[in-house]
Amino acid sequence: MNADASGPRSSRGKSVLFCAQCSFENPVSEGWLVVSDGSERTIVCPECGHVADHRTERSAPAPRAD
Repeated sequence: MNADASGPRSSRGKSVLFCAQCSFENPVSEGWLVVSDGSERTIVCPECGHVADHRTERSAPAPRAD
């Protein structure tokens, strides 16, 4: 199904994150608690403490020996 480009647009930006627990919503850069530890990043809801996102960075591929 294709969206109609001429229809009304939402006022929300693409980077809005929603808490599944309490419905708090805000851009990731505003209001969320972001905890970085080495290669891991956790985003925590400031309202209820629910972990909204947890990611581990992928390791870079090892260089090939020629």
